[in-house]
Amino acid sequence: MGARTLEARLTRRLYALAGGVLVAVGIAAVVMTDRVLDASDTTSARANAAGARDAFAREIAEGDAPSEALAEVIAAADAQGVRLTLRRPGEAPRSSGPLLPELSVGGCATVVDDRALPWRACSAEGAMANVVAAVPIAGHRVAVATLERGMVAVIVVALLALWLAVRRALRAPIAELTALVGWTTRIVETEQAGTPPVSTSREIAQLEAAFDTLVRRLLDALARERANSAHIAHELRTPLTAILAELEALRLPDQASRQAVVRVRSDVGRLADVIDAILVLSDTRSGPRSEAVINVADLARELAPHGALVEAPDEALVEGDEQLVALALRNLIDNARKYGRGVRLVNVSRDGHVVRVGVLDGGPGVDEAARAKMFDRYWRGSADGDGRGLGLALVRAVAERHGGRAEAKPGPEGQGLDVSITLDRLVGWHEHAR
Repeated sequence: MGARTLEARLTRRLYALAGGVLVAVGIAAVVMTDRVLDASDTTSARANAAGARDAFAREIAEGDAPSEALAEVIAAADAQGVRLTLRRPGEAPRSSGPLLPELSVGGCATVVDDRALPWRACSAEGAMANVVAAVPIAGHRVAVATLERGMVAVIVVALLALWLAVRRALRAPIAELTALVGWTTRIVETEQAGTPPVSTSREIAQLEAAFDTLVRRLLDALARERANSAHIAHELRTPLTAILAELEALRLPDQASRQAVVRVRSDVGRLADVIDAILVLSDTRSGPRSEAVINVADLARELAPHGALVEAPDEALVEGDEQLVALALRNLIDNARKYGRGVRLVNVSRDGHVVRVGVLDGGPGVDEAARAKMFDRYWRGSADGDGRGLGLALVRAVAERHGGRAEAKPGPEGQGLDVSITLDRLVGWHEHAR
């Protein structure tokens, strides 16, 4: 499942909580109303049964004949919309309508008449007769059904109102959090603190203040670390240059000594490359150190190793720092030579005003997770025993100073690794004559 926004998660949880409460309240209201009405119907039926029983007994006590007493009691019940069935031992039951079922003493049941209307029937037993009285409950059933429909409508409207209220309530804090995210993203991209956004929420304002303090401390520490690194690199560069000059001037008579000098010169050259990388990565300037027009195509042909295919126009002129671009391209080529089984292709192409310089190696390639990290400072692949994790970080820094980016992707048909930089200042392009 993909990640959701904070607003979506909060809205979903509040909506689920409040919606559950509303549904529970609605169900409880319908159930309680149904039970209250059912209890009222039962009480009414029992009261009518007991009243009819007592009335029949009074009529008999006053000297009325049983048939007359029954007729009077049934007529009185009909007038009130109550159905009665009276049963006397040894006599046929008498009823104001269809016979009601014979129930146990004090028992109650719901019955349906010939029109499918429900009635609540209860019995009352006396010395003179056993009486079952039934009261109509269709109106109550209709009331419960109407309440159910009404509660559904109320819940739907309440949920809609709740959704709007939650969205409105969350809009301000979510907007403040979004501004905070944008601010932190700009800090990561520019490595500059900047002014935090204004927040009306105390907690978010406290978070911004704490984060601003932390960022400024980290940036200060980073600036000091870069300044120290640049100072050390500058101090090392002068003696290294002198050492290289001395080695170049040496004229040794025997082969072993000359081979030793070559090895030392190679080691000094690698150390010089590390120093160059430190100087570039320590420089906080966003643009090139110097402005010149570079023929990237000539640079690719010059630096491509023997045997590698070069695909480039006659001219690909870019404004930038030639020393930095050459350093980045050398690092791309060295990376392919050391870890990709050699350089297969050096390609210079264009996309509008952007020039792309790519180096394709002959290795097995790397997985997507490694490609996402390989330009990070100090990252090294598992097979990298000699590297310092600075070469590709330098490549990315040079690309970004020229308005471009560094990227790595699988080679054609998944063979090899294509690592490239883009330079966003094309001023001239001339293809090969055909």
